Amino acid sequence: RNMSVSDRMSMFQNEGEATPQRPHAGLPTKPIEGGSSAGAAVSVHMLSLDDNTKRPRAVSCLAVNGDGTLFAYSPNNHEVHIAEYTGSGFKTISVLKEHDQLVTSMDWAHNSDRIVTCSQDRNAYVWDGDRAKGWKPTLVHLRIHRAATYVKWCNSEKKFAVASGQKSVAVCYYEEENNWWVSKLIEGFESTVLTVAWHKSDMVLAAGSSDGTVRLFAAAVKGVDSKPSQIFGPDVSFKKMGTEICTIRANAWVHDMTFSPSSDVLAFTSHDSCVSFLPIVEGTPPSQESVVRVKCSGLPHQRVLFISNDRLLAGGHDCNPSVFVRKGAQWVEGMKIDDESTGKKDAGATSARSAAFSKFQVATTQGNFSNGSSNAGTSVTTAHQNCITDLVTCPAWGGVEKATKVASAGLDGRLCFWDLTSPTLEAQFAKLSVGAQI
Repeated sequence: RNMSVSDRMSMFQNEGEATPQRPHAGLPTKPIEGGSSAGAAVSVHMLSLDDNTKRPRAVSCLAVNGDGTLFAYSPNNHEVHIAEYTGSGFKTISVLKEHDQLVTSMDWAHNSDRIVTCSQDRNAYVWDGDRAKGWKPTLVHLRIHRAATYVKWCNSEKKFAVASGQKSVAVCYYEEENNWWVSKLIEGFESTVLTVAWHKSDMVLAAGSSDGTVRLFAAAVKGVDSKPSQIFGPDVSFKKMGTEICTIRANAWVHDMTFSPSSDVLAFTSHDSCVSFLPIVEGTPPSQESVVRVKCSGLPHQRVLFISNDRLLAGGHDCNPSVFVRKGAQWVEGMKIDDESTGKKDAGATSARSAAFSKFQVATTQGNFSNGSSNAGTSVTTAHQNCITDLVTCPAWGGVEKATKVASAGLDGRLCFWDLTSPTLEAQFAKLSVGAQI
């Protein structure tokens, strides 16, 4: 007779000797420590479980405060959770519910301690507060009629940029007399804008779109910024906010981008599984010919983060962060920092019978019916069991100038801490040779 999935799982579990109920595949029952001399040491934590299914809730975005003790994240819904890291795990101290739809992005200003969030509900909020008083929202007047997709504070934290599905970017700043945040729109895109990044001067804004382009704009706001300098020479007008400086073809959706700490390079990752590096030379507008494209060894990356001026960390669909290293004028994909020992530890600590049950469970819940491999249908051997959705660091961990630690979050509901201080890891970076330009 036809049996439901739950009936089959129950029959499989109860056949022969009794087998204890296992947690969902990939769910650590306690924090896992891993890593070896071949990779970065990693600590794995689960942020939250669904109240009904008891499964991990995917994390759509992540932010961390300046001292690395508080984290803001969205469990793939309209909520923003503030969690305190206790040293061994996370304790939720506040849940912010001002948004009506999925929270798509957030950023934590490390000096002013403000959080900015944006959502598919077409709104953005700036949150002021602390552990004791809680967080209070201030509405941002975005003037957009489509979903907000990405948000980023500028370096001075006086303004921020919000990308949107309206083919535009809103540059937002505080208007003290009215006690709210207002915006000016930058337009000219042919499709949804997916990401933005600020030059260290705060006068130039880069934006990446699903139209396959990266564009640089003048972004100085009168009354907020000091008189802007002529970063790209006298031929580029900085009189009007939103003036386009250049357009770079990426040949695919641009998922994320970031300037190096010195702003001499703009790095961006695209859906064709490439990470590209655009040199920024003062006095000359960037050109298409100067772009260095590095073809990734695996699947596309979703997020990029500089961990020093010459090293970039990227994470995404491979579930394993990769480091890209600068050698002279070239960039090369160095190594993946997860040696996969943590995932093997997690997956290998089960009996043959429970491993078989885990394989059946993954096949029914994830649609993975692969054959021909002893590991097919079981948890992957990386610390992250699904796509990495965000990468963050903070001043307490060295910041982007010299990061000693980073945190990553993913669709598996996990938050992983990566220790980048291993002498062996540093030696491996030093040995990397320059690869051919793609």
